[in-house]
Amino acid sequence: MGNVSKTDGGADVSQFAAEVVARLVKREGDTVPEMRESLVQSLMRAVCSVDPQVLETLRPELRRARVSPAVLADHYIPEVARRLGREWSADCVSFAQVTMGTARLQSILREIGQGWFADAGGQSDGPTLLLVLPQGEHHTLGAMVLAGRLRRNGVSVALRIGETAQEVAAFIQGRHFDGALISVASYDRLETCRKLVKTLKDATKGALRIALGGAVLDEGGETVICAGVDVVTNDIETALAVLGLLAPAGGESETV
Repeated sequence: MGNVSKTDGGADVSQFAAEVVARLVKREGDTVPEMRESLVQSLMRAVCSVDPQVLETLRPELRRARVSPAVLADHYIPEVARRLGREWSADCVSFAQVTMGTARLQSILREIGQGWFADAGGQSDGPTLLLVLPQGEHHTLGAMVLAGRLRRNGVSVALRIGETAQEVAAFIQGRHFDGALISVASYDRLETCRKLVKTLKDATKGALRIALGGAVLDEGGETVICAGVDVVTNDIETALAVLGLLAPAGGESETV
């Protein structure tokens, strides 16, 4: 399997994304659907199959089971990603299978999320969020899942993946964002994150509030230090509240 590290992405990142979405679902009072194990297994086989038609034949089955695009995005896709990460770590699937499976899950997300945007429900004046995966990060699936959920809840999300600090700074020029959320998977990307934070703060004269989260916090807990960020947390409610995108929920919130 070459020099690919089994800690790059994998189960931790998909677990983080799934738990973030679960926290949003809980806060909004939605009923969490019970996933059908047979459908989870079918979706996993389909995205890992060398035959793309296997995925096409699954679509009618999902419709018959009344799996909505939102449920597919928020629950089934993160679960399959989580299982792919576990099986990769256990040497049960090849890196090629994980790569292909993840790419197909992302393709499904892009397809079903085409109509998800903040003003779809008439909330054109809603909050705006810059969601960034710094240069060198590859856990795009989790960010896509989170962006889709937030967009359906009226948050305008600009997702920037793998860009340099200068490219992100150029993107925000002339645009207004209420906050930025940076997702980092591992310690070796923290220096890149620090440079990105400094660049964003300089570009906005310190006005942009920034939250740092991601699987990196599973390695060092919330003692991870990144100069300039306003909050370091894997609790999505805390992050969004500090960024001014969400009113704090009553009582203490758990960490993700």
